[in-house]
Amino acid sequence: MVFKGSETRRAILILGMHRSGTSALTRTVNLLGAATPQTLMGATSGNLRGHWESKPIVDLNDEILAACGHRWYSRGRIVESPSKVVRANGMWQRLRDTLDSEFGGASTVVLKDPRVSRLVPLYREALTEAGYAVEAVLTLRNPLEVAQSLARRDAMEPRRALALWMRYTLDAERGTRGLPRALVVYDALLEDWRGTTGRMKQQLGGYWPEVTPEVAAAIDEFLSPTLRHHVIAVPGAGLGRSAIAGLLYRDMARALIDAPSSTPGFLASALAEWSLRASRSSARRV
Repeated sequence: MVFKGSETRRAILILGMHRSGTSALTRTVNLLGAATPQTLMGATSGNLRGHWESKPIVDLNDEILAACGHRWYSRGRIVESPSKVVRANGMWQRLRDTLDSEFGGASTVVLKDPRVSRLVPLYREALTEAGYAVEAVLTLRNPLEVAQSLARRDAMEPRRALALWMRYTLDAERGTRGLPRALVVYDALLEDWRGTTGRMKQQLGGYWPEVTPEVAAAIDEFLSPTLRHHVIAVPGAGLGRSAIAGLLYRDMARALIDAPSSTPGFLASALAEWSLRASRSSARRV
């Protein structure tokens, strides 16, 4: 898909923890005019309206994470540069070829796989080399709702799910500093997609097609209230993991919704990293 009036190729990264509404946002951005990958994963019982992500890219990202010593559910920071790991393991050209085959000649594309939240520097480099101007949208959802969703889908223990939410959120925010970016809160997308995406488009800049009545009707139908299966209050104050995750959630929203080039406060990020280190230490002792 080529936006009429667009001058450069654009790649919009949809980032955020699994079960955070990234699929809903990706489909919305697609309906607003950006091309999705050509080889989409099918719908599943956990995501009946589709994942809107590339099966080849997901599979490759699992391999890249493994080469970095991680899995999608790893909570530790990736220490070595993923770009260096990919090049050292002979996967760079495969990554470039996969991006080319999935997006073809589209001038504006939307790329979503939650794993990319942990690999942003790699994708910034690969997409830039492929001739794209890289932009990012951070998707934020109440961490307790994410944990409840992961418990239902993967039988994941809540403390582990909260730790993963913090890791993905921290990595996505840090990795996108300096890029044109926006932050979308999942609740706001469902409640007022017009206002939410209007702010997102303004913050990202660039050309966006006019939203026709047909497009608006399609988004209205897609963003059904049935997409939200868990409604839980954001955690309150404290030093438990849920409270720290809640602090990071509120801090990210407060700092970035209206000023996406800013950064969240030091306290919330530092407490989240402390909680993650503590969880890894406990796991090693078991």
